[in-house]
Amino acid sequence: MKLALISGAALLATTITAMACPDYTRTGLERAFTGAVLYSGVDFPIVAGGTNSLADCNLPVSGSGYFPSSADFSIDLHEMGAYSLEVTVSGTCDTALLVNTPSVDWFFDDDSAGNLQPTLLLRNIGDGRIDIWVGTYNSEYCDATLHLETWN
Repeated sequence: MKLALISGAALLATTITAMACPDYTRTGLERAFTGAVLYSGVDFPIVAGGTNSLADCNLPVSGSGYFPSSADFSIDLHEMGAYSLEVTVSGTCDTALLVNTPSVDWFFDDDSAGNLQPTLLLRNIGDGRIDIWVGTYNSEYCDATLHLETWN
């Protein structure tokens, strides 16, 4: 009986951990853009941060940061053609970035933009929905700006 209780508790803990991770089925604020519109760049104010440690999640990316379970933004991309999409965050603290593409590929960045800020350049992602989470390195929350821009 003890073994069954321990196994049940372990299963419950695993289930709770999995539910508390970034999940692309939990959409965020929905917007739609063409590659041409994003060529001029678009900014979104956001409060960066979350309660879920990326290190505790079973996602196919490695890195450190704290993110919400639901995406902050779910962006429908159209007419992307040969455009590459740059996703950048600038915040008042050490921010981190997590992106899931239409082909369900995951990308993470922490400091590539410099000054403890992330950036990702996504090439050939095609049309469809991308989900974006803006987190922080050390579980604090701060004001930030998400910037989307296409390049060809």
